[in-house]
Parts: sequence; structure tokens; C-alpha cells
Amino acid sequence: MGRRILLYSAIVSHAIGMIVFTLYLMKLPWLASDEKFLIWSTSALKFSSREMPASEDFAFINTSFDLQLIDRYDEFGFPVGNQVITDREKLAQLFGVINSGVVKPKYIFCDIHFMDSTESDSSLYSEFKEMDKIILSAHLNQYGELEEPVFKGINYGLSDYVIGSVFDGVYKYQLVYQDSLKLTPLIAYEQLNQFSSESRGPFVKVEDRWTLNNFIMNYRLLQKDIEDLEAGFNPVSLGELLFLEDADIQDFLADKIVFIGDFFENDMHETLFEITSGPLILLNAFLTIKEGDTIINGWFFLLMLIAYSYFSYMVFVEGDYMEKKISKLGSVAATKYLIGFASYLLFLTILSILTFFLFNIHLNIFFVALAYYVSDKLVGWGRNLLFS
Repeated sequence: MGRRILLYSAIVSHAIGMIVFTLYLMKLPWLASDEKFLIWSTSALKFSSREMPASEDFAFINTSFDLQLIDRYDEFGFPVGNQVITDREKLAQLFGVINSGVVKPKYIFCDIHFMDSTESDSSLYSEFKEMDKIILSAHLNQYGELEEPVFKGINYGLSDYVIGSVFDGVYKYQLVYQDSLKLTPLIAYEQLNQFSSESRGPFVKVEDRWTLNNFIMNYRLLQKDIEDLEAGFNPVSLGELLFLEDADIQDFLADKIVFIGDFFENDMHETLFEITSGPLILLNAFLTIKEGDTIINGWFFLLMLIAYSYFSYMVFVEGDYMEKKISKLGSVAATKYLIGFASYLLFLTILSILTFFLFNIHLNIFFVALAYYVSDKLVGWGRNLLFS
């Protein structure tokens, strides 16, 4: 009886430790190569039955072709040439029209990097100060330091993405950077719903719900959707919009969530499905929060505990039934060395599919399977050493 209690205690303790390890892997910015296809295939299956957001709730203003040339300075303040930025004079004109309207936009995401000063800044700054439903984008420099917009006192959020080191693309997204710096979609959602979120380890409390801080987004709108004339999400170029009468511009933006940024040229990123613009990634992250996609609850942890306890049983008990069945599938000499890892990988793949379709949560299965396999071999080595 005592040995059985000890065995069960070891199994449960190992399972809990592996759950903690899984949560740690979720916080990492990259994916193992073997995980990408599983995540893509399951996401594509769910995407086929997606519910697109209502096009009348949003307005997209494209700044890809509305640019101006300003001086570039080195770190000592000496001019070294020129650089291209978004035309701030046109932006000032647009925000002036918005501020003069009776019905304002519901909220404005201004996804533009305001780093260097220009002659148009004073007028643009004046318009910004008249707005209380706007958020600017800030970014991290190469040293990981936050580069705040030049317009001090104006609401901003971090608009960087979790860039994978294995794949050059946006596969994971996070809500809070380094446990304190909130990302732009989370701040916007807080302000629209008048609450304050809090970060605790790998989780973030959004209103009365807990969600993962790092997650793989459930995309609802793709780049091809905003290029489809029939979908109703086509971005309007800033310069073309300003040709309209003020009343028409105000009517177009009234009571909508507005995204302003580069939708087609310089702010493009590889994502799970396709090359996607930065403002569109912000929109999908905002919708992920709004729809409560990756909400964590007790059922998720119960499923994880049951599954991981069985996997840990495979570690501590020799002659596991399923492992024997899988071992019959191959007769190659290398099979005896790989079958343990393959069995853990298979079961974790099934578990990841379940957690995705039940909770919208993908698991990082490759390194968890590897950890189970190593544990299995260590336990076997210790058993042989003890009883030899």
C-alpha cells in the first residue's frame, strides 16, 4: 500500500510539474518546427467556419502612400540624410475634421510610429489633445527599450508583436510585456469597457475572466479580406479621404472603431495564414480579447491534469499498454529508441487538438513530449540501477 501511494504521489507531482513546464513554454516567443503544421491545420479548420466581424463597425484608413520626407539625424544630432514618415500635415487635417464633428468615432487606433519631430507637429499635437478616444503606437528599440511617441501626454500602447526566433513571423501574441507594459489592443479594450486588467505570471485578468498572456490568435479577418471589394473592409487612403467634404468624412467615421496605419507597404508581417499588415494584427488581437477566445477556466486545468497524469503514468510504469501497441507499428532498429517519444508526441497532439477546439488554446507539444521522453528514460535507468 505504501509503495502504491508513493507511486501515485510521484505521478501526480510529475503531472503538475509538466503543466507548469507547459505554461512556461507558452510564454516563450517561438514555436518548434514540428508544431507549426499542427497549429496551422487546426486553425485553418476552425477558420473555415469563422464569424467575420461586422464591416459597419470598423473603418480603415491607409497611410501607405501618404508620406513626407524629413531630415535624419545621427546619435549626436548631426544630419546624415533623409527619412520617409507618414504625412503629419494630412493627419492633422484629418483629426481636425474628426474633432469638429458632432458624432465622433467610437475609438481610434493610430498605428503610426511618431518618433521624430516635424514642422507639422504643433497642429497635430493640438488635435490629439482634443481627443480622449485615441491610442498611439509605441515600439521597442533594438535594446528592448520603449520608444515613446514625441507627443507627450497622449495615450499610447506598445504595438510590437512576439516575433518568433525559429520562424520570422508573428505566431504568438501577448497582452502584457514583462508583466507591466500593456499592449495596445488590451489598453483600448480597457478604455472602451472602463475597467483595468491585471497580470499574474502567465495569465491576465480581463474584467472577471482569466486569459493567457501569450497565445496564438484566432484570426477573424485576413489581409485578403481587406483587399476584397465585396467584403466591405477596404482601407481608404488618407489622401483620397481628405478630398471628401468634412461632413462626409465625419459620417464615414461616426461611431466606428477606426484603424489608421500602413495596410499595404512597409508594415507587413508573416502570420499563421499569410502576410498581414500591422494594423490588421492589432484588430485581430483586439477581437481575440473582445470575444474571450483564450479564457482559462477550471475545466481546462482538469483536462490537463487528467491527461498529464496518464502521461506520467507512462513514465513511472513499465509495459504501458498503448506504448506496446504503437511499438508494433515498426520493426526498424531505431524504433526502440524513438517509440517512447513518438507515443508521447502522439498523445500530446491529440490533447492539443482537444484544448484548441474546446478552449481555443494551442499547446507547445514538442518540448513537452521531449521532457516526458527524457523523464521516462531517467526513471527506467534508475529502476534498472536500483534492481540490478
